[in-house]
Amino acid sequence: MALLASSAAIGIAGTHGDQAAQGLGISVVATVRAANAAPPELRSATFVIQPNPADPDPLPDRQLAPTPTPKPTPKPTPKPAPKPVTHVARVAAPAPAPAPFTPVVGNGKLLWPVPGAVITQYFWAGHLAIDMATSAGNPVLAAASGVVISAGWRSNGGGLVIEIDHGNGLHTLYNHLGAILVSPGQVVGRGQRIASVGCTGLCTGPHVHFQVMVGGVFVNPLRYL
Repeated sequence: MALLASSAAIGIAGTHGDQAAQGLGISVVATVRAANAAPPELRSATFVIQPNPADPDPLPDRQLAPTPTPKPTPKPTPKPAPKPVTHVARVAAPAPAPAPFTPVVGNGKLLWPVPGAVITQYFWAGHLAIDMATSAGNPVLAAASGVVISAGWRSNGGGLVIEIDHGNGLHTLYNHLGAILVSPGQVVGRGQRIASVGCTGLCTGPHVHFQVMVGGVFVNPLRYL
C-alpha cells in the first residue's frame, strides 16, 4: 500500500511532467494490481528462421571459406647409404727381426759321409735331415764304426736305405742310395764305403738324405760332424 500511495503522489505532482513519468506510474500500478492474479502458464514455442526473399542480403559478396584440408607432413628424405670403401690403405707390418744366428759346431764324432757333396737342404722341423748332393755313383762312407742293422728298400719314400748302430743310442741313416754294398749284421769301420749315391724313392736329384738319431730322436747332423 505504501508503494501505491507513493506512485499516486508522483502522478499528481507530475501533471505537467513528461510522459515518461506517467508511464512509470502506470507500470507500477499495473504490476501491483496483477500481484493477486494467477501466474501465467508457461508455454514452449518452436521458431523456424527462413530467409525473406524481399529482404536482400546485407553482405552479398560474402563467401564461406572452405575448411582447409590438412597437408600431409612431408617425410624426411632418407640419406643415401654410404658407398663401400674400395681403396683401403694397407700398412705393411714391419718385418720380424731375424732370429739370432747360432752357428752349429760339430764335435767331430762323425765323419763326413759323402766326400765332395754340398748341402742343398738343412735340418728343420719339416726336414729332419741334411741333403748332401753330388754326382750319382759317388761313394757313400760310414760316418763311424758300427753294425749295419738294416740295408734295403723302405717304402716311406727313402728308397734304398742303410741304418748303422754306432752304440750308446747313436744311429746314422743314408737314404736315396743308388746301390748298397753292405748287408744287415755286418760290422763296418769308420770311413768304409757302404753304398753309392743315387736317387731312389721320392727324390728329385742324386743326393744322400743323411739322418742322425740319438735315443730314438732325430737331431741335427751338423752337431756331430
